[in-house]
Amino acid sequence: MIHHQHSFRGKGFWERGMLLLKQIRPRVRKDAVMLGARLLALVGICALVGALFNFQGASKAYAIQAKPGTVWSYYMNSNSFNSGYNMGCGQGKADASLHENSSVVLDFGGQLSNGSGTLMINGTTISNSDIQGVANAFSNGYWTCARQAGDTTTIDHLAIGTNNSYYDVSYSGGQTWANLVVSTRNYNHSKGYDSQVIMDGANDLEPSWSSASAAIAWAQGFSSVSGYYYYDYGSTDGCPEYSTGNGACNNGWDQYDVWYVSWGAPAAIPTPEIYYSSQAHQWTMISLYGAQSEGGRINILGPWDEYDLDSSTYTPQGAWNALWTDLNSYSATAQNFTGSLEIHQE
Repeated sequence: MIHHQHSFRGKGFWERGMLLLKQIRPRVRKDAVMLGARLLALVGICALVGALFNFQGASKAYAIQAKPGTVWSYYMNSNSFNSGYNMGCGQGKADASLHENSSVVLDFGGQLSNGSGTLMINGTTISNSDIQGVANAFSNGYWTCARQAGDTTTIDHLAIGTNNSYYDVSYSGGQTWANLVVSTRNYNHSKGYDSQVIMDGANDLEPSWSSASAAIAWAQGFSSVSGYYYYDYGSTDGCPEYSTGNGACNNGWDQYDVWYVSWGAPAAIPTPEIYYSSQAHQWTMISLYGAQSEGGRINILGPWDEYDLDSSTYTPQGAWNALWTDLNSYSATAQNFTGSLEIHQE
């Protein structure tokens, strides 16, 4: 069964919304009124009302924002175009039946040292051309099956995902991944699939798996390909839970490094892993660090959970509640989300 989120309706609105999200940048200081106006364009009147109250410091006194349906993303284990098509078809049918948009990440693992592909989580390799083929098949399935169900307006935001656990965590690696997104988007455009499927990148960036300098270089390489975004669906390994003085994280990282790869880089959009309460605290401190030291909070699309793979971790509702409550306990980081995401196996 494919799960869903309420999301932005229409390609143009999504692209404008992502741009607006990045325009509310930590390096640019804006007052609450300007932030409120931009949030209105991004998440709508309901989110604006909540945000305005939160800017005034009224957070825990208000009910937690209602969680939308949770979208499934996938650790990919094959180069099967048929599997990609079936995933997209199921998502397209479900979105059509509910008249809702969705966001999906296909995680293909760490990049190979020669830039030719990735090592997937099951230990097998897949080429860049096959990654593109699977993503294109997903797009075809979504577009075909949504239209067979009589729908031509729902949008799936499909992100091609990697991580920083393998060799090519570098500036050139980031460029390679962005150019893979470009090629996939261009193919979708040639087939007309981009009327309902919007392509971007993604990276599960975690301090324990590479140096901070390598991850930052990757983020800069991806950002050098203008006009494309990547979701950072990573973690905050070892970062402080209750302080914002650019404290140390695992493996030589600090709070600035996590802030940069999740939000400071021009292409970065945070969708953080919230598997435990400690991660909610850590991400709140990253956002508060941004507010205090980098010009503004980080704006989070929504939390990830892995409950389907590990039932000892937060459920989707638990992850949502924990992160929202922590962020909204500080007026400087108070915000609402637009989606809830959960990782599954292919």
